[in-house]
Amino acid sequence: MSCLKMYNDNPRPRGLTLPDGFSLCRFTDEQQIDDWLWICRDGLIAESCGKEKFYGELVVLDGPDPYRDTYFIVDTAKNLKIATFTVVPNMWSSGRGYIHMVAVRHEYRGLGLGSFIADYCLQLLVGMGKKKLFLLTGDARTAALATYIRAGFRPVNYIDEDGNDMIARWQAIADTLRIPDLPIMADNGDFETVLHGKGAVGWDHDSDPETFRALQETYRLRVTEERFGAMGDGVTNDRAAIQAAIDTAAMLGGGTVILDCGKVFKSGNLVLRDGVHLSFEDGAELFQSSDPDDYVKPVSSRAPYTYEPCPPLPGHNLYHDIKWSHAWYFNLPFLYAPEHTHDIRITGHGTIRMMPDTDVDALLKICPIGFYRVHRFEIADIEITDYHSYAMMPFYCDHGLIRNLTIHNPSHGNGDGICLMNTQHMRITGCTMRTGDDAVYIFSSYRDPRGLVRPTWWSSEIPQPSVDIEVDHNDLCTDHCKGFGMILWGIDCPDQSLVEVRDVYVHDNHIETLGNWNYNPYTTRKGNPPVTGLRFENNIIDAVEPNFFETAVCDMTGFPSSRTVQNGGFEDGLVFWSWEKNSNPDSVSVLSYDRQRFGEEETDLGWHHGALTHFENGDCALYQGLYLYASRPYCFWAKVKTADNACRMFVRDAVSGEIICTQDFSHTAWTAEAMEFSVPRDGNYHIGFSRGDADDGFAYMDNVTLHGYHENALNFVRVACDPQRDWKPLYFNKPDLWEKE
Repeated sequence: MSCLKMYNDNPRPRGLTLPDGFSLCRFTDEQQIDDWLWICRDGLIAESCGKEKFYGELVVLDGPDPYRDTYFIVDTAKNLKIATFTVVPNMWSSGRGYIHMVAVRHEYRGLGLGSFIADYCLQLLVGMGKKKLFLLTGDARTAALATYIRAGFRPVNYIDEDGNDMIARWQAIADTLRIPDLPIMADNGDFETVLHGKGAVGWDHDSDPETFRALQETYRLRVTEERFGAMGDGVTNDRAAIQAAIDTAAMLGGGTVILDCGKVFKSGNLVLRDGVHLSFEDGAELFQSSDPDDYVKPVSSRAPYTYEPCPPLPGHNLYHDIKWSHAWYFNLPFLYAPEHTHDIRITGHGTIRMMPDTDVDALLKICPIGFYRVHRFEIADIEITDYHSYAMMPFYCDHGLIRNLTIHNPSHGNGDGICLMNTQHMRITGCTMRTGDDAVYIFSSYRDPRGLVRPTWWSSEIPQPSVDIEVDHNDLCTDHCKGFGMILWGIDCPDQSLVEVRDVYVHDNHIETLGNWNYNPYTTRKGNPPVTGLRFENNIIDAVEPNFFETAVCDMTGFPSSRTVQNGGFEDGLVFWSWEKNSNPDSVSVLSYDRQRFGEEETDLGWHHGALTHFENGDCALYQGLYLYASRPYCFWAKVKTADNACRMFVRDAVSGEIICTQDFSHTAWTAEAMEFSVPRDGNYHIGFSRGDADDGFAYMDNVTLHGYHENALNFVRVACDPQRDWKPLYFNKPDLWEKE
């Protein structure tokens, strides 16, 4: 049977190194032929093959020279050669680099040696100046095939000596490896088609995100190419042409789609796909079409991608009985990335311009950029202007970078900037915003009725906490409302840990107005979802709305934290609590009571309690960050239980780390423990529990409260009211600022 062929026309070595315990050496004398045969007979060549096989593959062929090209991997401890490969700089006088006769003894497979060999061959050939590589392999070598595909090699379709092509064989491999999308190249290196593996759930590029960056550099598709045919004249509808380029890049496994310099591409909405980079050359503009017939929705999530017409719904608020049911919550965004899309980018010094508002009744109000459950994305250097909705809606996304954007000139809409609904591991940096409503806000949501009333491009039916968000070096200004804030509307969620906002770092920004939305119009339940670990540092903040100070935030920096313990009974898990774990990830947790063993004598303790354990692995602590006043008496009180060891209550300055007060306790049965203290100055303090000097045992705590003097004091001074809404007071940290304006 003819060999399978694979090309790599843009090799990108990753610089992998050998695992510990192995070394590399070259073929140096003919006595090593026996080592080569012993390795290769384990699956690469027949057991009956002798030295003639070595000479046939490495001496007689046009290209290889074993003394120059053949390598061994050695088990250093055993001084045993256990793998071999050959790197040929010019095979069969083709000018292409070639990877040849790769074999690893079965005892050493699964240790990463195959990945190292593939990458090291790329390193050698690229170092020789080779830009086009190929290899031949067999259908049964599935592990090697998977390694080569991950290293950037693409299957090639060609006609063999019997007149057969390779499609059926590559399809079987895609099925075996469960590869969702396997692009096939023609023998001349052009893209030919894409195959889909059966039950494609096992192929995961997540462990190698650089694969997509390499592919985006490899495949660069200009939308004005003849095969796509975008005009870029600002008049022709270029949607189909741009979408075809996006889909082609996705079918290649990833690629860059280029909008040409200085051209205006009028379009309906576009659907981004895995691994695609939409690149705006300088001055390129993507311009929203005003024709409802230019809009579509995706029908298929895998190639061949198909679409059907989907005109945007007209109007502003679409449902009179659902507050703020804005059209852009229902209409697909202009640049849309659907659920489970990953590794996408929108960059370049270009513009996204929405349709003009000359006829307000005809406006098609859609979000310029909207992503739902997207994993890894970057949006950089783009200008968004003339928009009449929210400018950007990353909902339920994770690992996103938004940098150096300009968002301005909102028109006939609410005009918010960036709405982060239930997002994780996000950064917004270097952006300039002049918005018509909130500029940047974190939105914790659960079962928002706007996502339930009809099929939408998003849903908050399944909650997700907002975790690890950084907002830095931005200029956030708004015509009214908030430069930065939070909308905390997840109070109906049965598990509050799933709507918590945790670990937010806001620094080095100019924020015109800071505030929160605590009023949830979609529920009668009182209260706000938890916020923990909110840091404000080195910002210029002109004004603060009173709702910001009404929000219970534990462990805040830069502003006063909550003044009372939240979730002291741990019935909502660890929300509102901060922790320091030791090397054991389970050293801080929430445990449930065993009611049958616990009995009825302490039913006031509820169903859960906090726990510090695994003291043998180092220090651990569980605490809340609260705002306390100097020279006023406090009493930190809790029900506690320990093993036969002494643990500790503590109070420390949240900024300096200075220990203010400690008290050891040891109770093998649930016992009330109280620590009276005062603090030397007004400020934020950490109040909680640690293992103390114990090196084994545990500490349990429940019904945690802080008794003492409280008042709603503010560091900001109330000096005026919002000029557009005189019912809303504003607090300023520089009272003379208002008078100057």
